[in-house]
Amino acid sequence: MTHANDLPRPVTIERDDSPLSALQDLFERIRQVHALEHATIWVLSEQDPDLKLSGFSTDRGFFIYGPVDTGALLRAAHRALERINRGEENLAIHPRCGTNLSVGMLITAGVGLGASLFLPRRPLPQLVALGTAAVAASQLATGLGALAQRHLTTSIPRNLEIAGARTLSDLAGRHSHFVETRYIG
Repeated sequence: MTHANDLPRPVTIERDDSPLSALQDLFERIRQVHALEHATIWVLSEQDPDLKLSGFSTDRGFFIYGPVDTGALLRAAHRALERINRGEENLAIHPRCGTNLSVGMLITAGVGLGASLFLPRRPLPQLVALGTAAVAASQLATGLGALAQRHLTTSIPRNLEIAGARTLSDLAGRHSHFVETRYIG
């Protein structure tokens, strides 16, 4: 005879539907798409080293600006996703990423402000502080920018699949491409 205490209890899994959790999910999707954008640009650049491309990531995919065929872009995106998930995680980091520029500007501002606070208020010492800040930023930005990309602005896209790619045109007739992704998980 089975008693009520012997029956398995139902397991309840609680989901965190708070605004903060939703924001974290959105940020993680953008980080994964950003990594895929970088990896795709690396793959396309391997095929044509003179190719000049730029991109912009959203939570639903990424835009690519530059002279590339949509079919070639889609093939490169699939290849990039395959390679990055097979362990080529370095494809997620790109030296021309806007993160590097942002880090450089923060370093310049921080060093410049810090130096100007400690140096006399005369023009020459202040110009020296600004010059020092610019030199320090140029030396540190690439390495710190890559660290920021690795830990803040990109994430290996293990929960993404590629849904397709299409060509877009703006009012001036310039072409761009959008690679649509879906979040699976």
